[in-house]
Amino acid sequence: MAQKAKRMKKPGGVAALDDNGLFRSVFQHIQTGIVIIDPEHHTIIDANPIAEAIIGEKREELIGHVCHGLICPAQNGACPVTDLKMHLENTERTIINKTGERVSILKTVATLPFQGKNYLVESFVDITDRKKAEKRRIALLGYMNESVLRVRHPLELTCSNLRQIADQVRSGDFDPDDTGMELRIQGNNLEQIAKNLTDLADAVAEEEREIPEQFRRFLSGT
Repeated sequence: MAQKAKRMKKPGGVAALDDNGLFRSVFQHIQTGIVIIDPEHHTIIDANPIAEAIIGEKREELIGHVCHGLICPAQNGACPVTDLKMHLENTERTIINKTGERVSILKTVATLPFQGKNYLVESFVDITDRKKAEKRRIALLGYMNESVLRVRHPLELTCSNLRQIADQVRSGDFDPDDTGMELRIQGNNLEQIAKNLTDLADAVAEEEREIPEQFRRFLSGT
């Protein structure tokens, strides 16, 4: 225990770790984009490899440039953190990449005091794939809702036909062969509806982009 306490009291702290290259190593290898910004002039001080990959620019090309318009869509004087005083922690934002496209990110901004000055540490992860998946899921749920509403009509027709067959049987005014054929037709209709609904549910579960073509043809009556 005495040895442990002695290690805890050993001087060094941030400066010592930085001198040993540990912070730089973490900065380089962490799987999150990190950009360090001087808030006074909004200039980029540093960027790690993941940030380079998301932005599409080399670190050397980013350092010294103002973040507005380069990687941040906010206008000069409207910085969400320094001007609008927003607290960004795992907040959905956008970042501009090299081609000018806006990339959806989950962003956190923290203030880092260093050598008597404060810096902004912006960390972010690319959530483009997650956003696409959400859009696909919403679209598929919309398709499913619309399709279920549209399938009500053939179901209602089948129910009506079955009631008519039941009335004919009850009255005794029916031909057994014709009635048997009608029942088989209605049974096939119900089986097809059930199969198509199952196919649609599978498509939603697999996050496919479209309603299964067979179901689409069924709904359109082709």
